[in-house]
Amino acid sequence: MNRFIAALLIVIYSACLTVPASALLPQDVGEGYATPTYPEMIQTMLMMNGGDITNVKVADEYGRLVYCDLYKKDYGNDVVWEKVRDEIINRAQKKKEYFRIKYEIVSVFYLGRYDFDKQWFPIDANKSPIENVGSLSLMSAGEYSNDCAGQPIYSSLFPMVVDLQLNEPLTIEGFKIPKEKVDRLIVRMEEAGDVDRRVYGRMRVVVDGAKGIDYSQNNTARVVLNGKVISVDFFIDPDLTKPMASIHVNNE
Repeated sequence: MNRFIAALLIVIYSACLTVPASALLPQDVGEGYATPTYPEMIQTMLMMNGGDITNVKVADEYGRLVYCDLYKKDYGNDVVWEKVRDEIINRAQKKKEYFRIKYEIVSVFYLGRYDFDKQWFPIDANKSPIENVGSLSLMSAGEYSNDCAGQPIYSSLFPMVVDLQLNEPLTIEGFKIPKEKVDRLIVRMEEAGDVDRRVYGRMRVVVDGAKGIDYSQNNTARVVLNGKVISVDFFIDPDLTKPMASIHVNNE
């Protein structure tokens, strides 16, 4: 009986090894504008040829970040993980890996005094200048969540700072608001306890390329993606439930 059980276990184990590695990888998911996550941005960089996915160390780190549950379950098994790694590399090279290119970040802006003649709310350039800006920070220290094991996300291989290098410099001077709506808008800001005219700008961006890893800026390594700002939507509250105005910058 013991020999029969042992033989059965060998058959089951062998069958598991013959399962295509593609079946081990999660299915593709849909895409829309989303708050940046470090694993997704590393995935965007590598899928846009910002790094060498064929490098074993790179592929393993990519697998650890992007396929956390799978990595935790299978990395300890050399045979199974080799198949998974090969499939990760294969999918990436054939561009079968689904990756995100649309992100949104929220920045704080401060408003100046309303111009009734121009019906215009200016951005206070002294407190929150956005003039001829060439890059945006997508993620920096202190903005990381936990992985599937409940541990803070980190990488000893990829930089932990991610920037978006803009195709064209960005300037935001203010936005139009009809004067008949200003009184109510100011009341809403006061009701929200906003005494310093602080508003929240949701900047939606599209990534269209990747420079990869940059070690040249003040000797600080960073991940550099390339792209453009699509729109900036202004809200009274940090939860982005009370819209004020929108600025269209570029087409998607």
